[in-house]
Amino acid sequence: MVSVKESVERIKGQFLDVFGSDITDIRLEEIKESNSNEYYLTVSFLVPNRNISPTVTSTFGSMVNPYIREYKSVVVNKKNGDVISIKIHKDA
Repeated sequence: MVSVKESVERIKGQFLDVFGSDITDIRLEEIKESNSNEYYLTVSFLVPNRNISPTVTSTFGSMVNPYIREYKSVVVNKKNGDVISIKIHKDA
């Protein structure tokens, strides 16, 4: 049986492979442990905000965030730690 902590560490590596090396600050947001053989996790990470110029730091006196936080729903097999699915989080 793989722990949630071990699962998250594996997910981090897989997210870098799948979503690219420019993602940062990968976080576990939610854990839902089921009676089945799966963990239901919500994981987030920062990606560069491609909707703004990299040189823009403020608009009308307010700061512009150069990153966007994305949320993913991840299902992980408890026995071996394999990722079963990755989906856009429904509330993201």
